[in-house]
Amino acid sequence: MNTDHPNLLKLLAATRFVEGISHDHLQGLCRASRLLKLPAGAKLFQEGAIEDEVFVISSGHIRLSMNVPGRGDVPFLTTGPGELVGWSGLIGDGRMTATATAIDDTTLIAMSGRRLQELCDSEKELGYVLLQRVAQVLSQRLLSTRLQLMDLFAGEKADT
Repeated sequence: MNTDHPNLLKLLAATRFVEGISHDHLQGLCRASRLLKLPAGAKLFQEGAIEDEVFVISSGHIRLSMNVPGRGDVPFLTTGPGELVGWSGLIGDGRMTATATAIDDTTLIAMSGRRLQELCDSEKELGYVLLQRVAQVLSQRLLSTRLQLMDLFAGEKADT
């Protein structure tokens, strides 16, 4: 069992990512988790890397960026407490679609994607709730992308 379990449970329960999840399911999530502390400027994961863990930010902020040929790493989103990063570790092949860097000292709850998948397979109710949470994150990221595209093309006249 995770030696940080009591503190981990308290930190995880304080995030909006797990709002409405039962105490038993929180316990299960904690068994699949560990605490991770990053200093400002440290990389959490690199675009293109395979990552098994999914991260919920407890404190601090993470900047997500993508490598754009000819421009280098281009930031596109900053995430903060309660938000999920690295969802690719839970669904798909775990290949990261962005680079995540700590903006300030950051504490994260790192959850094993493999263990979460096993937990979701055995606890269908929890799996459904987590699927909803990941879908919300993806929806928010899609909206953010649309807004950035609208801003990028704001000066162009639409064809009629």
